[in-house]
Amino acid sequence: MPTATLDQLFAENHTLPTVPKVVRDLIEVLANENASLSQVARKIEADTVLTARMLRLANSPFYGLRRKVSSMEEAIRMLGLSAIRTLVISANLTGTFQKVPHVNLPSFWRHSLRVSSVARHLAGRGRSVDPNLAFTVGSMHAIGHLIMAIVRPTEIAAVNAASPFDSMRRFTAEEQTFGYHYGDVSAKLASRWDFSDEYVTALGGFARPLDMQSFDPLAGLLHLGVWRMALDRESAAASGLARPAEVLKALDLPPDSLEDMPAPEELAADLELMIG
Repeated sequence: MPTATLDQLFAENHTLPTVPKVVRDLIEVLANENASLSQVARKIEADTVLTARMLRLANSPFYGLRRKVSSMEEAIRMLGLSAIRTLVISANLTGTFQKVPHVNLPSFWRHSLRVSSVARHLAGRGRSVDPNLAFTVGSMHAIGHLIMAIVRPTEIAAVNAASPFDSMRRFTAEEQTFGYHYGDVSAKLASRWDFSDEYVTALGGFARPLDMQSFDPLAGLLHLGVWRMALDRESAAASGLARPAEVLKALDLPPDSLEDMPAPEELAADLELMIG
């Protein structure tokens, strides 16, 4: 990966977003093993809009709670800290970028949530990755695309015309133009935002997980999520889309896992409440 070129991309500090304060605060408090549910709840409740969205999501059919929850502390108790962290980070990401050149943001976030929902679903069928972690990292897998569009809008417009963003050909197309792809940029941003190494490793490796020095299951799950969305765009036969059999095998998932599953839009239906 051409680090110098990526550093040049991130030199445009005045145009790039910073990690939302509530996300940074939440990461810090969750790093404290002695943090109480009320401490976490207070961090979230500092943002009233976020609190309303979190309660709406917690009460959606996606989580299937038996009774309605009316406070963040109750939601945390019912769903667990891992699920709440997932919702807070993912919901905040969708509001961090207000306008990006050559990107339809609602469509972009729908794509991201569907990729992450596929990763979450497949993680639930395996044993190596927490499904909530798969969803959280999946929701920011393509955030590098937004950074590239903000800083290099003319070049991104040209790449968009030649290769759709949600195709597996996109990685090669971006590498030919920039020397890196949006996954590399997502990893760099996660590092700048002080996200954990497991985030950075997965984001930097999901494009080609089998090429990693040591196979990372989380990167493999993200790869399958991107592949499944590419399959929805165009059939494997029509696009020459190589089936990720070796990635499925490395994750110890059945060969038909990507076909024998609900549609991505069905998996993400309730979570798309986060958009807007």
